[in-house]
Parts: sequence; C-alpha cells; structure tokens
Amino acid sequence: MTRKQCNRKRIAPLPPRGMRPMLDAGQRRDLGLAHMVNLDTISRGEASEATLWDVVGGVLTWSYVAMRLQQGEAEMDAQLALNTRLVDHYRETGRIEFVGRDYELAKTGTVVMDLLAEVVDRPTAIAAAEWSEKRIERMSEGAHV
Repeated sequence: MTRKQCNRKRIAPLPPRGMRPMLDAGQRRDLGLAHMVNLDTISRGEASEATLWDVVGGVLTWSYVAMRLQQGEAEMDAQLALNTRLVDHYRETGRIEFVGRDYELAKTGTVVMDLLAEVVDRPTAIAAAEWSEKRIERMSEGAHV
C-alpha cells in the first residue's frame, strides 16, 4: 500500500514584520550603487538591452516592496510608467534613452528605491526579487505580463 503524497508547498512561518532581519549596510550600499550606475549608463547613452532589463527588474522589485509595505506606492507607480515609456521608446527607436523630463523622474526613483531599501526586511526583499525575476523571464520570452 502506498501513501498519498501532498504536493502542497511548505510555508515557513516568519516572525512579525518588525522582528525580521533587515538588509545590512553593505546590501543597501550595493543596491544604491546599482541604481546609480544604471541611471548613469542610460543617461550617457551607453546602456545595453541587459541594462534596460536590469532597470526594469529593479523597478518591479521595489514596486512590489512598496506595495507590501504600503509606502511609496505612488512614486513607484510613476517609475513603472517611466519604465514602460523607456521600453516602448527602445522598441520604436532601438535606443535606450530618457526623453523629456524622464531623467529627473528616474533620479527621484533611485532615491525612493534607496529609502525603501532602508525599511524593508530581508524576507520581503527576497520575495520581491524572486517575483520580479519571474516577471522579467516572462517578458523576455514575449509573454504578456
């Protein structure tokens, strides 16, 4: 006789949000540097398609964090709209560049993302990164998001 097997995914219980480990100073510094390097690369006109997807993935990650923490959601919605324009512009022209006031908006977005990194707990940040990575994979395969 065989035993039935359950295919349910195990869920590890987490402590309350205020008691979870936070991102350490090195992780926050590295994230801030990545945001600034990507912004600088695009503004100088040296961005590749990989840079574009890194930027989109970062904004997706931090918009997820903003939604979960219920902080900075409006600002991250503006970043999502900016990234949609950036991707559309790339598809139309083949160039990855900011148009109009988008550079200023992107600079504001890096500040918001860095502030979110200061207050997010590590499990939420990891969940956000995994979620955005799956979305990017679907986008790059041509699936609608």
